[in-house]
Amino acid sequence: SKLECSGDASLQNALELVHEYLNQIPSYGHREALLLYSALSTCDPGDIMETIKKCKNSKIRCSIVGLSAEMFICKHICQETGGSYSVALDESHLKELLLEHAPPPPAIAEYAIANLIKMGFPQRAAEGVVSICVCHKEAKVGAGYTCPRCKARVCELPTECRICGLTLVSSPHLARSYHHLFPITPFDEVSFSRLTISGKRLPETCFGCMQNVRNPGTGSGFCLTCPKCKKYFCLDCDIYIHESLHNCPGCESLRHANPVNVGDK
Repeated sequence: SKLECSGDASLQNALELVHEYLNQIPSYGHREALLLYSALSTCDPGDIMETIKKCKNSKIRCSIVGLSAEMFICKHICQETGGSYSVALDESHLKELLLEHAPPPPAIAEYAIANLIKMGFPQRAAEGVVSICVCHKEAKVGAGYTCPRCKARVCELPTECRICGLTLVSSPHLARSYHHLFPITPFDEVSFSRLTISGKRLPETCFGCMQNVRNPGTGSGFCLTCPKCKKYFCLDCDIYIHESLHNCPGCESLRHANPVNVGDK
């Protein structure tokens, strides 16, 4: 059957559901909820102020993106929990507001206690094998992951094994977390006129794509340089390195070429 939305919107029910799920997140994790709200009222079964206080005490950050008009209760929820509230003006503005929430928020020092965490890297189950999934408690064929500790089967990653409690992740998940925690240093903008005046040798090619950085077709009179390895890059490579690659090719080449000297620096 096709599922459809019906009934009156309730912010309190949404916050109660958020609290039920996120209250189990340990202190080193982020407790954050993003609500898309298009209604002009909220029909709540109880006192929503008590629910807001409960979310605030659990350190749950609630942010709301409104799709209609601004509402006081939405702004109050965000102010009390430390989130942000904004109203989308059109489709492009809605996309911009949603992308602002894509990077993880900064951790609060007093809650982000440094602890060693046991993690497991499960193997993907073989195709055609029938096993019972602990997530849905039913037999499934094929895709899934096997817990390395208790050999239980789960459907998706990351998750926590419901049998032994081990946190199950994959290496790409850790890599993405590392990129957000330790972002690459922004490159410095260097104009060709400044290099000419200072008498320094003008760069010929971009270290990333090996194209001419002074290509007249780009219309730019500058290039960018890494403050660590001092290699020059074009604007396109700068965007690709900071938004997708998350590693400087110049620094990586020096690290592999002479790891001892680079470590000393």
